[in-house]
Amino acid sequence: MLRLLSGTEPESSSGHLQEPLSLRDELRFSGLGLHHHTPTDFLRSQWQRGPKSSIFLVYRWLLGGFFGTGVVSCIYQYYQHGNFFIFLTNWGFVLCGITSIAGAILVTIYHYKPETWVLPSCWIKIYWACYWINISLACLIAVVYWTAIYPKDRVITNPTRVSDLFNIWTHLLPPIFFTIDNFVVAQPARLLHFVYPLAFLHLYGIFAIIFYARGGRNLDGKHYIYPFLNFAKPKIVLRTVSWLSIMLVSLSSLQYGVYRLRNFIARKLGKLL
Repeated sequence: MLRLLSGTEPESSSGHLQEPLSLRDELRFSGLGLHHHTPTDFLRSQWQRGPKSSIFLVYRWLLGGFFGTGVVSCIYQYYQHGNFFIFLTNWGFVLCGITSIAGAILVTIYHYKPETWVLPSCWIKIYWACYWINISLACLIAVVYWTAIYPKDRVITNPTRVSDLFNIWTHLLPPIFFTIDNFVVAQPARLLHFVYPLAFLHLYGIFAIIFYARGGRNLDGKHYIYPFLNFAKPKIVLRTVSWLSIMLVSLSSLQYGVYRLRNFIARKLGKLL
């Protein structure tokens, strides 16, 4: 049972600032917030030796370059008079590019600033929210696509069909790469942060409603983006949104589990600060 209790983030009693909160503390109302007592955790790897790492900086730019290139080339090839931007997959893929490039820029600034420089808290809050939306949404898109959409999507006559390269780039690699990234970085995770990807998902739902109400058409000429978001059949839409919401909360919790595993291993190896 959730205990949304008020209060601030408690200090660790173990002597390690990176020690995860207890599940009781995770379920406090403050767990919804985006405050963290050590902002530099967002700018370093859990496994680096010193406060700054050139290897981690290069890694950040490789990840940012990979997804940034993917987003630009995918938009260029499949813009289709703006229809690129009506699909949830593409919303998620663009967010992959934004998040990975933003992470690379923040680490670069930190790397070349003096030790006394403090990253503005608003930057961290925005990045943290985007990161968690991105990693949770990437997992949701992959699960839904490969289990429910893939067979029909690969039909040659399907107007939304993309090349095998972009299909893998958008539907398979994001959850794999960002799950690995979740294990590489030193930043914390919060169990209740599922509210951010959930809000993003519902924002897309509002967009789909507006698209339908304004008479928008997908590439098949239908008045909806996806068949399961056909608002002429509200029961199907309600069932779909409910299942997607449950799945998204579950996948967000799974990524929180990756964070706990990373901290467990780091503690055993003496890498927990």
